[in-house]
Amino acid sequence: MKALILAGGRGSRLNKLTENRNKSMIRLFEKPLIEYNLEHAFEAGVSEIIIVVGYKKEEIIKYVGNEYKGIKIKYVNISEDKIKEGLVTGIEVAKEAIGKSDFMLMLADEILVDADLKNMIKKFRKEEIIAVCGITFEEDKLSIGKTYSAMINEDWRVFRLIEKPRVPINKIKGTGHILLKNEILEYIERTPINAYRNQKELVDLIQVAVDDGKPVYVYPITKGYVNVNTEEDLNLAKELIKKSNPRVLIVHTQMKYYGGAELLIVELANWLTKKGIKNDILALSKSKEVENLLLNTNIIIPKHNINLEPPGFKNIKDIVKFIKVYRKELKRLSKNYEVINFHDFPVTWTLFPRKKSSVWFMNLPPNLWSKPNAGFFYKTLNKLRIFADKIIVRSSVDIIAVAENSNMKRAIERYGKIPRMVHFGINQDLFSKGDKNKMIKKFNLKNRFVVLQSGIIGEARNQMTSIMAIESVRRKIPNILLILTGKEDPEYKKKLEDYIAKKGLEQNVKFIGMFENREDLSNLYKAAKIGLFPIGGQGGVLAPYEMLCSGTPIIISENMETAQMTREHNLGIVTKDYDKALLEIYNNYENYKSQAKAASIWIKKNLSWASFTDRMIIAFKDAWNGQQE
Repeated sequence: MKALILAGGRGSRLNKLTENRNKSMIRLFEKPLIEYNLEHAFEAGVSEIIIVVGYKKEEIIKYVGNEYKGIKIKYVNISEDKIKEGLVTGIEVAKEAIGKSDFMLMLADEILVDADLKNMIKKFRKEEIIAVCGITFEEDKLSIGKTYSAMINEDWRVFRLIEKPRVPINKIKGTGHILLKNEILEYIERTPINAYRNQKELVDLIQVAVDDGKPVYVYPITKGYVNVNTEEDLNLAKELIKKSNPRVLIVHTQMKYYGGAELLIVELANWLTKKGIKNDILALSKSKEVENLLLNTNIIIPKHNINLEPPGFKNIKDIVKFIKVYRKELKRLSKNYEVINFHDFPVTWTLFPRKKSSVWFMNLPPNLWSKPNAGFFYKTLNKLRIFADKIIVRSSVDIIAVAENSNMKRAIERYGKIPRMVHFGINQDLFSKGDKNKMIKKFNLKNRFVVLQSGIIGEARNQMTSIMAIESVRRKIPNILLILTGKEDPEYKKKLEDYIAKKGLEQNVKFIGMFENREDLSNLYKAAKIGLFPIGGQGGVLAPYEMLCSGTPIIISENMETAQMTREHNLGIVTKDYDKALLEIYNNYENYKSQAKAASIWIKKNLSWASFTDRMIIAFKDAWNGQQE
């Protein structure tokens, strides 16, 4: 089956909004109207999307491109005169592109909230039906008169379709989402011209097939529908989308230190706001920097005396105290939200045993006291905690979301839940436009072969291994310089500095602290020759891909959560032999530079914060509606 989206008209009733653009490109919560229908085409699993374009077609073609989420796009031009002839003419000009396929018709200016495409398509394929018209039930008779209605029997089979009924006989309101057998194209010539509108009407095309004895049915595809023809319609569509989405409370440990987890939360919160979804954050702390980054999200801080300086909780007592504080706060707050969105341990323990629709974005299942040198007591305690964790998460978390396959496997093994794959987003536009000269001048990097590791300077990020790799290759790369940037754990940094002094590496390793803005980080990514990330199993997943956006080759650990994705898409080197990888890139730099540039394009296409948020919204809505995994 193919999808046919009619997007040729101007939409003159939208006045100034369509003076210089096709109305399907009007944005509704940061997304053009046409994209809502492209999403439906993707959800339907069509083999190809045909878009009929006319008025101001260039903007549509530039925005959509040659494919949408891997589905080929074909454009069919329609002249201004043909546009005035109506929807049937729009289908007719696409006949050659449709070929012998069945197709799903959609109008590029319509909004359907929570469209039940799956069951509508199932009905279409199960029975010998020439058409299934997606409908909604409407109380407002004037609203029904803006589209079409249908007279049906007790089995929902159509015996009469009525275009813009002046006196609606029921509550059926038709949408432009219609599934059609290819055979319907044969009825175009037989479709009469409407005497009042002087064009062939879509309902008359289908009615000719009905009169010919062909089975046509209606299917209630949505409870919320708007065909956007006026500014009033646009505002109605906004309200429908808002009402269809849950209010979300994002729960995290702290928002003072702006690391990868906090970046993800800020981006999620802002994109939820852009998409009309009310959201707030529960955290132990905040900073002015983070508050300034948030568009319209409140950070709620409960009363506490817990010290959460990097790298995190200092002892079990503080973790227990944290859980008590959050349990009390969630009891107070949860009635104001439909969904709780957890971000890693110990927040996942704070709802239990109460029940509330919840989604956990799982970076990793927690494994406290799991260091190789831990004593018997802590190892035993960890086993008990893992057992408790299984019970708590299974009973209080509805949906688990993960960013890559290794965490999917961990979630299945520990919790017995099949997670949602929700790839995190990367701001490719920001990190592809850095100015390397600013950093070269600021840190005197001219003629240095800069290797960069960004992220919290702590044991989990394993900067010691990076330093040892530099030590191993410094004679073969005499001008090599390792730069370490990020929030510093003083105890771990002292350990690194002692090693640097002992090995005489002062000219080869440089600490530069944490940047106040991400533009400076983007500039540093551009100035670096290689990104080195020998990180263990948890955290630090965003930095390597941010660096790739700048066109800088990366080396990452085999244990990183994104190792499999990096291998599958040839984004960088995945290894445990970091010194060998450094020399490999150094000796073949142009090849790896080309690889990184290709990776940057792949990231722009596949990893955006908007698409990350869209997938999280689906998880939120499914949890809210009781659709657990």
